[in-house]
Amino acid sequence: MLRKGLETWGRFLFVLLVLLAGRGTGWAVDLVDGIAAVVNDEIITYTDLKKLVGQTEETMRKAFAPDDPKLVEKLREARKEALDQLIERRLIIQAFNSRGGKVPDTYVEAEIQQIIEDQYGRDRTLLIKTLEAMGLSLETFKEQVREKQIVRFMRNNEVNREVIVSPYKIEQYYKAHAEEFKEGEKVKLRLIFIKKGGNEQETEGARSLAQELLLKLATGADFTALANVYSEGAEKNNGGELGFVGRDSLRKELADAAFSLNPGQMSKVVETGEGFYIMQVEEKKPSKVTSMEEARDLIERLLIQQQTEELQKRWIQSLRRKAYIRLY
Repeated sequence: MLRKGLETWGRFLFVLLVLLAGRGTGWAVDLVDGIAAVVNDEIITYTDLKKLVGQTEETMRKAFAPDDPKLVEKLREARKEALDQLIERRLIIQAFNSRGGKVPDTYVEAEIQQIIEDQYGRDRTLLIKTLEAMGLSLETFKEQVREKQIVRFMRNNEVNREVIVSPYKIEQYYKAHAEEFKEGEKVKLRLIFIKKGGNEQETEGARSLAQELLLKLATGADFTALANVYSEGAEKNNGGELGFVGRDSLRKELADAAFSLNPGQMSKVVETGEGFYIMQVEEKKPSKVTSMEEARDLIERLLIQQQTEELQKRWIQSLRRKAYIRLY
């Protein structure tokens, strides 16, 4: 109990000294920057946070109006998530260091060389210039790579090696989620869509055009060519092709008409609230059930992902329980 109290008091003094140092000397943490969090004896600054969340915030500000209450909520969520990531990263690296872990410089250099080959055309100078444009030195970049390697190693060591998916678990999942492996009948459709007008006269004109197009198709006109010229749907530029669709992805009147056709057949003009449709079925796929053997690899990957996420969550929680974390 006494030891724990001394550790807490020591951390308080550490934070106080950092604040005083920043106030007096403009040390690594200055008042303009500020402390976002303290993790044991390490500091996460607002600059650290901004580097991680900056691009996300910029995207959000473009997506929402400045006075939209959702913007404030989304920004708060993004910053909290980013701070959690930084805290977890610090905890993982501290756990590695506490065990006396070391990453050889050769490992770091090998990964940097791979990055140069993959992303910079084997031009090391280009990497350095890119880093300078981002306000980073090569040494800082090396440290970032080193930290990524530590995090990867620790996750593999603490989480991934414990993930085991047995054939029994795969079978149980398949039985419990049988409906997910049933695929309904599908049709490959092309369609021509003519919008209704804003008044009765325009609507009648649209109906007449649809009937005229149907007559042309019945006398040998090319469906794709007519769709390219006359259709007003999103599929126009693709010759009216909608691709394979299930019954659930079409409104009822269109689904009833489309699934009553055989490959090569065309529907009559189908009227809906927004316009007139002519559909052509190119191909049909019958309903099917994916067998467990066919689904085995997919289920295994899904269960591995679920187990990994759960184990990682527990691991991070255990690191948090043992740590001193202070948010500002």
